[in-house]
Amino acid sequence: MKNENEVRNSTNKFELEGNVANIRDVYVNQNGKKTLRFDLAQNNNGNAQFVPIALKGELVNTYENDIKKGNWLSVKGRISTYQKDVERDGKTYKDKVIEILGFEITDRTNNKIYSSDGEVHEITVKQEEMER
Repeated sequence: MKNENEVRNSTNKFELEGNVANIRDVYVNQNGKKTLRFDLAQNNNGNAQFVPIALKGELVNTYENDIKKGNWLSVKGRISTYQKDVERDGKTYKDKVIEILGFEITDRTNNKIYSSDGEVHEITVKQEEMER
């Protein structure tokens, strides 16, 4: 267990890699803001693990038409979690979601980097080499 100072001085950042799975529709709230939800499938010691991801803001506008099931993504950013009631097959479930607050997605399938401000960059050979 971390002591209080270590927790207080900790940083909020993460990096996940995996394949896109279970893409849900883009949700538009009453204020017109979009949210795109999908699961990121990961291999956890031979078992599939699905991490729920919620994209918001400019990235949804930029990325919603490019994301495809099976794409290999590296997602980096800051996170917040919350629970939401979700209805499936006539039943209501509690669903925990990781909300990405500020981030970058490296889509190796399409050789593009998407940032939370809506910018898109092509992956160059130099960037590939630097990440290795």
